[in-house]
Amino acid sequence: MKRERDHQFECGICGAEDRYLLHNVRHRTPSYRRLCTNCLLKDHRGLFCPFCFSVYEEPLPIDRSMCNKCPSISHKPCIPSNYPHHTPFICPSCSSPNFSFFNPTTNGDSPSGRIIDRDSARALVAAAKIAAVSMTKAAAMAKVEAEKRVKEATYAKKRAREALERLAYLAAKEKEIMEGKGGGSNYNGLYLAPPPPPPQITGKVEK
Repeated sequence: MKRERDHQFECGICGAEDRYLLHNVRHRTPSYRRLCTNCLLKDHRGLFCPFCFSVYEEPLPIDRSMCNKCPSISHKPCIPSNYPHHTPFICPSCSSPNFSFFNPTTNGDSPSGRIIDRDSARALVAAAKIAAVSMTKAAAMAKVEAEKRVKEATYAKKRAREALERLAYLAAKEKEIMEGKGGGSNYNGLYLAPPPPPPQITGKVEK
């Protein structure tokens, strides 16, 4: 139980424990998981610009550069002129294995012990927006699935009622036949009529 409770307060990818900076996202329907800001952004690289942290909305920007190694899309005007990975273009996340979008600095004077700079704040906001969109879509899908199940249950209930009505009709019909033709027997649910009477012998019998 304790381990399950701990999972609620740690990142589902890197295991970072920071309950106040974890985001809920849809993983695989109907599963959900919590991710830290850095892992969420790395897991959704094609949804935001890694330089200005603007979250994309349809349609995607025309003046853009796509990473040669991942789905990341960057605004061309946002890429610094001295950026070392222009040709072919490689996004910041792919340029270094230790790169992190979220880098709060430690400060003993801060009540929380950390300070979030401007870039980390932008990354945090971008991650929150992506998580909100993800959960909104998850809620919409859950609603559609629930409505589908309600319709299926209603249809199944209707079919069951029709089957019961049909069974009651057949039982009443069989009872009516049995009462109208006394002497019959019922074998395995089938009505068997009584045997015909023996033929009448007419005329004289020769001795």
